[in-house]
Amino acid sequence: MSDLVFLSSIVILVFAWDALLHRMITIPIKHISETAQHMADLDFSKVCRVHSRDEFHTLAENLNRMAKNLQNTLSQRKELTDTLSHELKTPLGIIRAYAEGLRDSTDQEKQRAYTEVIIEETEKMAGMINSLLELSAWEAGAISLKKQHFDFVELVETVAGRELMVLPSDSIHITYELPDTPIFVEADMDRMEQVLHNLISNAKKFVNAGGNIHLTLRPEKDKLYFSVYNDAPHLSNEEMTAVWQKFHRDKSERNKHGSGLGLAICAQILSRQGADYGARNKDKGVEFYFRLPLLR
Repeated sequence: MSDLVFLSSIVILVFAWDALLHRMITIPIKHISETAQHMADLDFSKVCRVHSRDEFHTLAENLNRMAKNLQNTLSQRKELTDTLSHELKTPLGIIRAYAEGLRDSTDQEKQRAYTEVIIEETEKMAGMINSLLELSAWEAGAISLKKQHFDFVELVETVAGRELMVLPSDSIHITYELPDTPIFVEADMDRMEQVLHNLISNAKKFVNAGGNIHLTLRPEKDKLYFSVYNDAPHLSNEEMTAVWQKFHRDKSERNKHGSGLGLAICAQILSRQGADYGARNKDKGVEFYFRLPLLR
């Protein structure tokens, strides 16, 4: 009888140990294996659920995080491909049409005009592709910022002087509101120059004939406020948000060479440096602004 009890105890212990191992090891490994198989088939929708508090739980969490990152990467690549296909369709059609006209024409004046159009559209495509690749790199977090200590007043004066040296019309008026003393910040100077260049060049591009362009730079508590105003048609509430999104662009003749990516890149640069930004309507025009954290 004692031998039978001992044997029964051993059998029960073996089955209990087997059930425990099945729950603690076999089931988690099965879930992890199934999730990995779905990922191998490029299906990232399955979530690996392991509720233990051991290495299997850590492995499952890392696997889920990797699936999410891969899904985001593939989505960005698909979006990039779809966008490029859509945006390049028009310039490629124009280039083909003018290339055929150049082939069939014997008029030197027409040949010269067709060649200029082809060159113009090619440059437009190259700029669009470079801007889109840069924006995709920003969105993927593949671009790192180089923090520098520099005088922001001097940077504004340099960029504004270069951008506003040549204006669309002699009747456009330029006014400034800049501090008399240096104001230092810690940011990526090259990227902030890119932001200033884009905002000021947009103001110059869209200012009304005989209108005003006004630059403002001033400290506000722990932030540095910059704005560029131009006399221009007001933006709708939707446009104030949409202008910072990629491929949103004005359809007027003044913006026929625009890619619709400049402000989207600016938004990425400003966000990465902790700056808030936006656009708002004023009495006679529109003001674009941002607030950059001051150097403590």
